[in-house]
Amino acid sequence: MLPAFAVPVAVYLWQVVGAARTFAPRPQDFSPLSSLITLGMGALILDSWTVEPTAVLFVAGCAGLGAALGLFEWARRTVRGQFFSYIFAKDTPTFLCTSGPYARIRNPFYTSYLLTMASTALMFPSRFRAGVVVAMLGYFMAAALFEERKFARSTIAEAYAAYKARTGRFLPKLRG
Repeated sequence: MLPAFAVPVAVYLWQVVGAARTFAPRPQDFSPLSSLITLGMGALILDSWTVEPTAVLFVAGCAGLGAALGLFEWARRTVRGQFFSYIFAKDTPTFLCTSGPYARIRNPFYTSYLLTMASTALMFPSRFRAGVVVAMLGYFMAAALFEERKFARSTIAEAYAAYKARTGRFLPKLRG
């Protein structure tokens, strides 16, 4: 039987390989800040092989990991064949994707990574892991704000502003 920590590791590896196949960063677009995602995930699984999660936490974590993987794949298949910016790339956006999960949230890839990380922390709860998830939320917030500034300076700024008004950053926007 596989150890419990193998499940979040497998989901994260799927995301890394899927992102590498979906996004083709040009050397000038690569940012060393992108490595912080792997550093964060590494911190979350650090010593997790020494802990056996309870059945309830394992099942809840697996449900979250399944949702993360489903969202990741939905977003990946939606953008396949289009040029999408690599995280923290300094390019200028030229189009807006508003289909698939992008119809409701602006950053489904970031949401899927955050869900993977939160689910891992749920499976192996500790204050340290909770702190890592909060730090990674800050990281992805910084990345999303960086992208929003790029869109605001682009030729599609007006369309992006309207899109931003009707969608949530990481979660669907609640409508009244």
